[in-house]
This record gives sequence, C-alpha cells and structure tokens, in this order.
Amino acid sequence: MALDSKQFAQLQKNSSDSFHRQKALIKKVMAGKNSACPVCRQTVALVPAKTGEKLTLSCKKGCTDIELDIGQ
Repeated sequence: MALDSKQFAQLQKNSSDSFHRQKALIKKVMAGKNSACPVCRQTVALVPAKTGEKLTLSCKKGCTDIELDIGQ
C-alpha cells in the first residue's frame, strides 16, 4: 500500500507538530518550569537515565519518556 501525496503531507505535518511539542516540553522542563504529561497530566521531571551520559524526561506512569543525549 503506497501513500498518496495528501497522506504523505499529513504524515509530515503530524511528525513536525510532534517534534515541536516535544521540543517545547523539553525547554520548559530544562528551564525549571512545571510541566504536565499530555497523556496523564502528571508532572514531567528530568531524571538521570540508567545508562551512560543520558537524561530522561518522564512522568511517573511513563507515558512521556524522552531520552536526551548530552554526550559530546
């Protein structure tokens, strides 16, 4: 099944919107502002990941789970 141009354009728009929402959430949390998970409305916090030089933005339920690579 191939995507037609309208479906592809919608997919691109959805991907772009998602990226910008995540970017805004990351900025808010990194600035120390309280931010809620868009799914469960619990607070999203910045926590060290279990491995390496990574940080994770996540809520307690795990609905939001964004891994940040802060290595060089």
